[in-house]
Amino acid sequence: ARRGNLVVFSSVAGARVRRANYVYGSAKAGLDGFASGLSDALHGSGVRLLIVRPGFVIGRMTRGMEPAPLSSTPAQVAAATARALAAGRRTVWVPRSLRPLFFCLRMMPQALWRRMPR
Repeated sequence: ARRGNLVVFSSVAGARVRRANYVYGSAKAGLDGFASGLSDALHGSGVRLLIVRPGFVIGRMTRGMEPAPLSSTPAQVAAATARALAAGRRTVWVPRSLRPLFFCLRMMPQALWRRMPR
């Protein structure tokens, strides 16, 4: 029997693509779409897929950048991922408080979204 877990590391940047980083954000949005479809295709196979959506992660890739509010460390992302796997979740936002924030941002009208600071 095939059983297991597949973890896809995405980003909150894919939830609502910003003009300041639209290439990165659109790549993550595409990854989210692919992972969501793959998760549906794997349904019932014994293989589960978890999408991890961290915000700003303090690490080598972001060295020299000003940390964003609600930043996390690689250890925090890893711990949240392990908890989500153990709970059988399909998606985890790191930190958790980003989920309702990005729900609201996704609902924001385009005219207002374009007025947001870069």
